[in-house]
Amino acid sequence: MDFLDDEKELLTALKGGDVAAFEVLYRHYSKLIFRKLVKMIKHIPLAEELTQDVFVKIWDKRLVIDIDKPFNYYIFTIANHTVSDFYRKAARDQRLQDEILSASAQLYNPTEELLFYKESEIVLNRAIEDLPPQQRLVFKLCKIEGKSYEEVADQLNISTSTVSNHIVKATKTIKKAFFGSIHGFLALAICLFFDKG
Repeated sequence: MDFLDDEKELLTALKGGDVAAFEVLYRHYSKLIFRKLVKMIKHIPLAEELTQDVFVKIWDKRLVIDIDKPFNYYIFTIANHTVSDFYRKAARDQRLQDEILSASAQLYNPTEELLFYKESEIVLNRAIEDLPPQQRLVFKLCKIEGKSYEEVADQLNISTSTVSNHIVKATKTIKKAFFGSIHGFLALAICLFFDKG
């Protein structure tokens, strides 16, 4: 079989362990999945790796595929779950976070920045409002209003080291909140809310 003329037939063959059917599905869907993953994680080598992971899962779970439902919905669901698993891993791996953030800067697109911001705005606002009062105030003054640590220290009659401690703790808390969403720390970085020291 060379074409997706009868996807149901292909899926039936796949469930039976037919490697040729799997290859046809791979050729048809792999580029679509890859493009989706590049948009989601902004990192081409990782998108390639995760694309392979998606198809490994398709093969491993071929017996549970419902041939009466659209396969594209199934495979994109697997792709979304793969990305979610990846971000959970990234949340525990600083090196991986740094690598992805660096790649996201290279693939920066102003339109996508706006989309990321809109998707993350609710999460960000909720995370800020959930901070302890003093941390919330310091974070807003420094990161949103753009005041220096010295200005905030003078305004609140606290030391600059206390301001710095509040920013570090607040940023850590907000990062954790963002790791719960698919575009988490990418959106946070693009919006320039990471503390650069």
